[in-house]
Formats: sequence, C-alpha cells, structure tokens
Amino acid sequence: MKQTTRREFIKKTSVGITGASLAMSAGMPTRVLGANDRIRMGVIGVGDRGSWGMREALNQGAEIVAVCDVYRTRVERAVARATDHPTQRGKKPDGYKDFRKILDHSDIDTVFIGAPDHWHHDMLIAAVQAGKDVYVEKPFSKTIEQGKEMVKAVRETDRIVQVGNHRRSGAHWARAAEVVKSGKLGRVVWVHVQDLRDWSRGDPWSEQIANFTAAERAKIDWDMFLGPAPKRSFDVYRYFTWRWFWDYAGGLLTDIGAHDIDIAQWLLDLIGPKKVVANGGNYFFDTWETPDVVHLTADYGSACVTFAVEFISDRMSEFPAVVHGSDASLVVHRTNQDTFKVIPRGSSEPVETWVGHYEGPDHMANFLDCVRTRKQPNSPVETAHRVITTAHLGNVSYREERVVKWDVDQEQFVS
Repeated sequence: MKQTTRREFIKKTSVGITGASLAMSAGMPTRVLGANDRIRMGVIGVGDRGSWGMREALNQGAEIVAVCDVYRTRVERAVARATDHPTQRGKKPDGYKDFRKILDHSDIDTVFIGAPDHWHHDMLIAAVQAGKDVYVEKPFSKTIEQGKEMVKAVRETDRIVQVGNHRRSGAHWARAAEVVKSGKLGRVVWVHVQDLRDWSRGDPWSEQIANFTAAERAKIDWDMFLGPAPKRSFDVYRYFTWRWFWDYAGGLLTDIGAHDIDIAQWLLDLIGPKKVVANGGNYFFDTWETPDVVHLTADYGSACVTFAVEFISDRMSEFPAVVHGSDASLVVHRTNQDTFKVIPRGSSEPVETWVGHYEGPDHMANFLDCVRTRKQPNSPVETAHRVITTAHLGNVSYREERVVKWDVDQEQFVS
C-alpha cells in the first residue's frame, strides 16, 4: 500500500504516544543501563516468533513488562507464561491489544517485534521514535522502499536494532566466512542454498484452523490485524497462515530467503545482485497465494547465487548450503546438527570440519549486550535491508515474469 495510506491508518487508529516518549526520539536511551540492571522488554505479537522472543529474553534475565497481540487468547497465554517464568520473579506483565500502549511505557527499554511482516515498517519506526531499542523479526521489511525508510529512521534516532537474521550470531558461519575469505576454496563462483521441508501432511497451523470456533473468532481484532493492509472480510486461513498471502508477506522467498540469502551474501561479502530471476508456482497448497515451490538465481557479477525452497518434500534437505570454489568446496551437511566440511577438488574426504548449532539464543544475547554497550549488533538494519532486497527482487521477477536488473549502488531498478 502507499505510504500515505499507512500514515492515514496510524493517524486514524492511534491511541497516542506520550510527550515523554516522543521526547526520546532524539536518540537518547530511555535510561542508562548499569552492568547489573535488568533490561525491561515489551513484546509486540506473541504468536510463534513473539513467544520465542519472550521466552529467550526471559531465559537471559530480561524482564517482560508488557505484551500485546490482536488475539486475546495469545495475550492471556503470554502473560501467564511470563509470570510463571523463574526469572520474572512473579511480576505479571501488562497485556494489550494495541502496540502503541507498549510504546507509551516509560519503563520499557526494548521492544521485540514478532508481528506479521506488513506491520514491521510502522511498528519499528514508531518504536525507535519512542526511544526504544528493538529486536525485529525477519524478514526486515515487506517492500524495498519500506526497508529504506526503516533504515533511515533507525539511524536518525540512533537506536540499537537487531534484525532476526540469527545466523549472523553463529560462530560456525563466521568460521565459514573466514575460510572463504582465506582463499582455501580458490575462486568462488557459485553458492547454492536451499530449504526443503515436508508440510504435505499438514502445516503447523492445521490443528488450530480445524478447531477454530466462533468464540475464538470473537477474541481477534481483525481490523487491527489488517492495519495498513487492504481491507478484507475475516478469513481464518489468512489469519493463521498470513505468510503465504501477498497482502501481509512475501512468501517463501522472503520468509526463508531472509536466512539463506543472508548466508550467501555474507560468505562472499556481497551487498546485492545486479540481476535476479525467479521461477516456480503454487502447485500443492490450494490456500496459498504465494508459490510453494520457487527457485531464485542471482547474478552478482563476480559469482552466482541460487536459492531453492519448497515445503512439499524434504528429500535432499540434508545439504542446506554448498560453496563451490575452483580448488575446493565448502559443504554443509545437516543430520542432527550442521557439519561444515572443506572438501578439496578431486577428493571426497574433507580436510577440515567443524559443527554448528542453533544460533537463536546467541542472537538474543548479542542484542541484549548491545543494548547495554551501545555497540552495533550482529545483524544491523543496513545488512538485513540489503539481504531482503534480493528476496524482494526475486518476488518482483516471479510476479512480473521477467528478469530484474538492479543498480546496487543507487538501490533502484535498471530500465
């Protein structure tokens, strides 16, 4: 939607941000944190990812001051879970439907944004202008232009913002980047990344949708969920599986590409492609608008990156990433955990191996540390914006059925 429409929505539905909160928009932290001070957090959107963020912040000693969600059942559940967590010390968080009430809290230092993608722009900008540091889930933005505005707002307010591209906090991926940089692989010409999952027998929301009742429908503020998105009648599939509808997200290319394209651009130290093409379709999931099988090819001038993603079969899913060089390849082999192998040309035996682990807790720890130190986090807004731009270009190519040419320096389409 046009920016004017988003602004009109915010103006129309705003509950207002206090003068004290607005006064923080010059970039001064809400308070100066000492080494032993607890970081106080508000959580916006307590579905799957928001619940994870709340739990991980609690595990690392943060205090949850307030939570909000358009679905009252989720608010009540999050309040109960936070209150019962040992590190919360029995303090019951406030529960809201409207995220702006969280921003009104002068006693909140940080905000975790786990809302759908179409809300990231407005929520992030409002949060940093209210003086809050932010952990915003991936994908960073819903559109390229929104991403530019978000980066600008963050830098104008000097807030600490971590984007949920959590592989950036994995020491195993940092080591992979060093191997590529060292020249051990020779001249790297191709990186292939993929995510193949089997949801053919049911996705994570199937049971909730099947058991959804009129009583639960009454607990959802559908207008608030839609927010800046086009107005539509309530649809239970759209609500629970919003990732697969163009009104609210970019489908698999942005949802999964936020991680996998990030790996490719990080390992090769690239900021963006000069040409992108994506093909695929909606072949299996009748309720999806976005493709359930899609392949992206990006030409960076010095190397090619391919990204394949589908949720219909998990065959060959044990090889999430391969970096092809003239002298050796870096192969990531996934069994119970990721194993990284440097395999020389003409051999099947690795000369160097190491293992990885889930990076989520480390990513949250990095964010909380940066809130205290005011250092830049592992996944700053500029990097996340450049990564998701490539995914957005893939969606443009897919939807317009054409090769997309991109000026990386000027951040604009060619021709």
